[in-house]
Amino acid sequence: MFKVKQLDKLVKAGIITAEQQKQILSFDDSSGGFVMRALNLLGIFTIGVGVISLVASNWEYIGDNLKLIVMFALLFGAAGMAVSNKLKGQDNRAEKWLVVLFLFVGAAIGLVIQIYQLSGNIMHLLFALWWAATLPLLFAAKKKYVAWFWVPLFLVWYAMYAFDYKTFGLEKFLVVYAALYAGGWLLSKYKPDFVVGEVLRRDACFAFYLVLAGYILWLNSLHLTISALILLLTSGVYHYFKDYGKVRLNIKFAGLWVFSLYIYLGGKIGLFSTGIGLIISGVLLIALVKGVVKWSKLIKKEEKKNA
Repeated sequence: MFKVKQLDKLVKAGIITAEQQKQILSFDDSSGGFVMRALNLLGIFTIGVGVISLVASNWEYIGDNLKLIVMFALLFGAAGMAVSNKLKGQDNRAEKWLVVLFLFVGAAIGLVIQIYQLSGNIMHLLFALWWAATLPLLFAAKKKYVAWFWVPLFLVWYAMYAFDYKTFGLEKFLVVYAALYAGGWLLSKYKPDFVVGEVLRRDACFAFYLVLAGYILWLNSLHLTISALILLLTSGVYHYFKDYGKVRLNIKFAGLWVFSLYIYLGGKIGLFSTGIGLIISGVLLIALVKGVVKWSKLIKKEEKKNA
């Protein structure tokens, strides 16, 4: 009902024609409502759980060759269904089959490792094979479904790789995730049809700030200095591109930074061990909260002015 009323307004305003209104409503009816789609997905999920349960209960009685044959049959079946639906113009179904194919590839890699009993610390290798083997699916996909799975897989793989090869360092994580964020931003801006760009930008940004929070809370002078420079630099970049949402996010992280500095210095100079020190600490905390709120309001005013 809400959509009908909105479309009526668009027709009266001359933005769309009555014929276009009918086409939109017809398309919406053919795709089914949210409840029906949810029930459909629930049914598919239930069938999948049932199949997995059935296979798991008889796993030890199934021969290795049969396991491989069934697995590759599922792979080719999912690929065939994706292509078939695409050729029929059923893009939504094709995209869902691409997601199924993505998951089956991961399952196939895990199955091969289990059957041939490949040992050692190879989990990062499994993830690397998975994202590399499914990379072509990103180019075939027209919607974000596959990217929602592929991008987190890639980010997790990098974290595992860094840990396994003793290259762990939060600075390296920050650099890599910042580079991935920039890559996602460029893709979403200049190649908007390549849907992975927007997902990569969002997920890499989340990973970057998650690592940055840990970096700030590490509570040493080097981390506090570097994180301050990062916040200043990124705030300048965001402000230049008028990305005020990210500027406000940086303001909140600046508050976290000041709080970490407060804890760090409080421990160093003994602020928490005397009454006067506690009073000063309380005043500083109140000033911190007011400063963050005031700064956020100034950014919002500037955002409205430039809107």
